[in-house]
Amino acid sequence: MRKKTTLVVTLCVISLFVFAQEPLLNLKYEQNYTPTYDEVIEMYELLDAKYENATLVENGQTDVGKPLHTFIINNKAKFNPGTIKAQGKSVLLINNGIHPGEPCGIDASLEFADNILRNANNLAELLENMVIVIVPAYNIGGLLNRSAYNRSGQTTPYETGFRGNAGNLDLNRDFAKCDSENARNFNRLFTKWDPDVFLDTHTTNGSEHQYSVTLIAPSPDMFPPTQETFIREKMLPNLYSNMKEGEYELIPYVSWMYPDPKMGIKMTQETSRYSSGYANLFNCYGMMTENHVYKNYADRVKSCYQFIEVLAKFTSANSEEIIESRNTGRKESMSAESYPINFELDTTQFSMLEFKGYEVDYNQISPVTGLPRFGYDKTRLYTEEIPFFDVYNPTEEIKIPEYYILPQTWNRVIERLELNGIEFTRLTNDTTMEVEVYYIDEYSNADRLNNGHYFHDKVSTTSEVQNIKYYAGDLVIPVRQKKIKYLLEQLEPKARDSFFRWNFFDQILDQREYFSSYGYEENALKYLNEHPEFKKKFEEKRQTDPEFAKNHRAQLNYIYNNTEWAEKTYRRYPVAKIY
Repeated sequence: MRKKTTLVVTLCVISLFVFAQEPLLNLKYEQNYTPTYDEVIEMYELLDAKYENATLVENGQTDVGKPLHTFIINNKAKFNPGTIKAQGKSVLLINNGIHPGEPCGIDASLEFADNILRNANNLAELLENMVIVIVPAYNIGGLLNRSAYNRSGQTTPYETGFRGNAGNLDLNRDFAKCDSENARNFNRLFTKWDPDVFLDTHTTNGSEHQYSVTLIAPSPDMFPPTQETFIREKMLPNLYSNMKEGEYELIPYVSWMYPDPKMGIKMTQETSRYSSGYANLFNCYGMMTENHVYKNYADRVKSCYQFIEVLAKFTSANSEEIIESRNTGRKESMSAESYPINFELDTTQFSMLEFKGYEVDYNQISPVTGLPRFGYDKTRLYTEEIPFFDVYNPTEEIKIPEYYILPQTWNRVIERLELNGIEFTRLTNDTTMEVEVYYIDEYSNADRLNNGHYFHDKVSTTSEVQNIKYYAGDLVIPVRQKKIKYLLEQLEPKARDSFFRWNFFDQILDQREYFSSYGYEENALKYLNEHPEFKKKFEEKRQTDPEFAKNHRAQLNYIYNNTEWAEKTYRRYPVAKIY
């Protein structure tokens, strides 16, 4: 009887094993249908229940009150990031649905998860060297706001989510500034997992061409030397060549320089507001797929799926080198003397790229208005070599300090440092320190809101060494730590997506002290009498500047702003530096 029971159990296991080789999920992208939020989570729950080496995890809440999930796939039922990292495995993090009107990656990731767990085409062997972490849907508020009229430039799928989140933010402009609960929890999970490779899936409605998928690659010039070489000489050539062997060829994202792509396209540089730019702050190889909106939905999903599989195979096959290059890159960044905070495209350097496009037609007739319009003639296909500009030169560098000093009052910045695992200590006593500080000389505000902020576009500064009193609890931040790139990009005010540019320090742009002409007269006169050298300069200005000599307020203002009366903290950037 006991042997019979064992036999029955064995047969059941064999039966389950055979059944597990069939797809578990029923995706409908061939019918131009992309799943709803509830359907997405239900499908990952099915996979979680079926396979012990996969789990669906909640990572805090999002702005719409729904949890931010990750789906973790390992070759064993072990899901602790520290344990996995200690085993020498690399981590591939895939983010989907940041713009829910661009759902290709949602479907593609579901299919990939199903296939790797059921070991289709021996995909499960990839898990020997790597772990895959999938964010099923990042912008849940936007995904719930589903309509057939959300994405005006595409005809399929028939219904999609909305671009903005529950608070009407574009979440792909929020990674460093973290206005949303989504971004704050993403920062936490990114810190927890410290992924080696990161992919964010998107759809573009840019130029018309023959490709279903394009790539915004990690910009090599934004990485230290070892990683720059790895990207240029190994990662990108491998990804492009392996995609070409499949059904869907890959090209760089068509970032326009001219109306006609034949004249050339450029590599983009993503800064820390964007997901891939944020990932690159941590020496992670961050990138985006941009599927082509004018292709049918099934092709967009399939080409996205093909890239995910190619990227996973590359990550697994090169896991050790990826990890080592990141470690070396961090050391190179930590030992550098200077750091570039701004770049410009080098238009003298380019390579030739095979491009399959459609001829530009500047005089197409609109079927809607009957008037001429710019467009593409899809009956006139071409394959030509075009210039591809992928070299950026630094336009400004800063000397790397040894420490930043940040007063404790700036708690919104401190919160973001903590979210990202930045190391710092706090002063235990009040003390005065000699530090270098910036003064914000000029800045410009954007004419309209940018994702809830009036972004500072143009920023100029001067530096000054001062003795400043700090207090117990203020932060001392060692700069030469593993996350040095994050610190420099976020705390240097002229860096492209710094906290200053996003208005985190705008209080310093307000002058708190002031003078009234009548009330200040007595102190101004007293100061001139007690400081004859300054009084001489003041009198010389009156003699050489007739307009100044006629303006009572201007003369008092000159005394106020060029003496100890001047407000030292006005426009003084609060993050000080010690070299």
